[in-house]
Amino acid sequence: MSRCPTSRSNGPRACDARRPAAERGVSQTTAMASIAYWIQRADFSASDHETVTSEGAIEVLRSHNWEAELRLQAEFEAAGKECCPPGIGFLASDGPILHICPTIGGTSMVHFHPTRARGLLDVLRSSKAVHTKLGVEQAEVVELIHWFFAGRHDWIRRKLPAA
Repeated sequence: MSRCPTSRSNGPRACDARRPAAERGVSQTTAMASIAYWIQRADFSASDHETVTSEGAIEVLRSHNWEAELRLQAEFEAAGKECCPPGIGFLASDGPILHICPTIGGTSMVHFHPTRARGLLDVLRSSKAVHTKLGVEQAEVVELIHWFFAGRHDWIRRKLPAA
């Protein structure tokens, strides 16, 4: 495979046309071999877990009993209790968060927070920067996890609309 030329005349993006469409014009941040994750329950509790690779993250997502979690959420909603969607979250070492909430129909609601809030002003600013998509098919969720672990956060921002 030939390397892309980076001379002044054609610049570093000269080979973009040869790259897959999903990769064109996308900058990469820090790729991570493994990332810690948490499981959020409908009652707002969460359990932290050791680091996993992208393949391990996909396996956890597929093997967790989301039906039980969604039943608990439905019970809380029927009883008028406060609750939240159950899900799995990943926090990159440089701040971004990918949060996936499976739904009854087999799709997921996905949130991407590109920056970590460090204080109240950051929380107010970053709330506008959350990217959310409903009805994300399983194949696309797998793709998003791979891109997140690869540090391709610009690509994720393009796939998920900003709120």
